[in-house]
Amino acid sequence: MAPPGKDSITVATNALRAESRVWDEQAGTMSTVAQKAEGLRLNRVEAGLFQVVFSAYEETLNAIVDRSREGHQRMTEVATTLVQVANTYDQEEQHNEHRLRNLY
Repeated sequence: MAPPGKDSITVATNALRAESRVWDEQAGTMSTVAQKAEGLRLNRVEAGLFQVVFSAYEETLNAIVDRSREGHQRMTEVATTLVQVANTYDQEEQHNEHRLRNLY
């Protein structure tokens, strides 16, 4: 199999960067979910008549906020990693390292 040409490599690294933008955008969505969920917090007085389910409501809300924040963080990490991979690949290709290492 012939090694990929410069155009093929550019297409691949551009695709990685495009995918990174999608992950970054979705990370922002997760951050918005966490913020909106925070806005749903009630204290016991506000819960009023619904005291019976207040603890379950609070636990569920905490879980939603925590998982949304974690999702934001992890999705941002994926986006950053994709860009780093594309940049590394471009740098290595620029120096012909893949050919020198017989990687293709």
